[in-house]
Amino acid sequence: MEATNMENTKDYKCNDFYQAVALKTAGIPLIRLEKSSGSFFIFVFDDSENKAQEFILLYWKKELKIDAKEFVENISELKTRIHSGI
Repeated sequence: MEATNMENTKDYKCNDFYQAVALKTAGIPLIRLEKSSGSFFIFVFDDSENKAQEFILLYWKKELKIDAKEFVENISELKTRIHSGI
């Protein structure tokens, strides 16, 4: 998905669950979840430092260095947020 500008913040949106977990684990602040079609969600991040696209590229190249334990914890947290609708 694409990044969009809103006032002084720059949002980065993605609909891939594990990319969202990786971005959150890499330190990009998750702002909110937006309901998409069906049971899908869009993850909206505050990308004011313009790092999200760089992290996603590293993720796909299997070069993103993040803490494994924190990654697993963030999987649980985002699943909880999805199922509770927040």
